[in-house]
Amino acid sequence: MVHTVVGSSWLPAWFLSALCPALHRGLTVRWIDAGNRFDAYGLGRTARDSGADPKRVLRGVRLARPFNAFQLEAMLGRLPAEAGESPVVVSDPLALLYDEELPDDEARRLAPRLARALKALPSNCVVLNVVRQTTPERAALGEAVLAASDRVVSLNENDGPLSLEALGCEDLVLATA
Repeated sequence: MVHTVVGSSWLPAWFLSALCPALHRGLTVRWIDAGNRFDAYGLGRTARDSGADPKRVLRGVRLARPFNAFQLEAMLGRLPAEAGESPVVVSDPLALLYDEELPDDEARRLAPRLARALKALPSNCVVLNVVRQTTPERAALGEAVLAASDRVVSLNENDGPLSLEALGCEDLVLATA
């Protein structure tokens, strides 16, 4: 089951902070950072502020950064075979589909392939989608990609205290360590 959480630019940092206690306990997470928003300093500060060892927490994140939508598709395609038991976070995958340097015809060809790759992700995967401005055509392509998710929940700054359970994602098990 693919879970997608939709929110604004703070979403990846919030999710990293929420994972901090499990990372401190030894959880390893594969983080695919398509939007180039991974905040190692913020995660280290969160760890330190909570009394956790920042180095231990940061060692628990296996970071990969695709630099274009084709690399993202390749990474997602390899995940089912490579992921094993480690949870996977795909952060901001549509950023690369919305890239203005990606020609429209290539974006149209890539969108269904990205959707298939998302649909094939292991059940211990969550997709974090950052809402951003784009053209109507690219927005429609992005919506088609996210339609591959089994569950999509949206967050905003007014939602109050956040947790996976509050999002209706209690069946998503990321913090097993």
